[in-house]
Amino acid sequence: MNRNIIRQVADIQSQAERLISQNAEETDIELFSQYNRELKSFLMSNIKDEFVLNYIKEIPDLNMLELENESGFLENVLGILSKGYSSDRMKNDRALDLIRDIKNKYASAEFMIKNYFNE
Repeated sequence: MNRNIIRQVADIQSQAERLISQNAEETDIELFSQYNRELKSFLMSNIKDEFVLNYIKEIPDLNMLELENESGFLENVLGILSKGYSSDRMKNDRALDLIRDIKNKYASAEFMIKNYFNE
């Protein structure tokens, strides 16, 4: 089981990198979001070390509906003026920025998780 957990932590990082490099669409981002929620939930329920657990709690959640509601007046005006750069693309760009943060958090947590499960 320990190897599977560590493999999933590495896998979510590689999936994040793929999404970022390919400027992923909303469907792929939603799948990543679900995977992130499931992995984070699993780690939180199976890790008892407070230090590691607190770090896992800092991994952001990715909610496309929240990102949609974050669009401000300026973004809406730019979307209208640019005609080609839709609000969906802006939402995806915000999601990809958050995916970068998620990837970096998992990368930082990977060493702690390896140490925790190898004890």
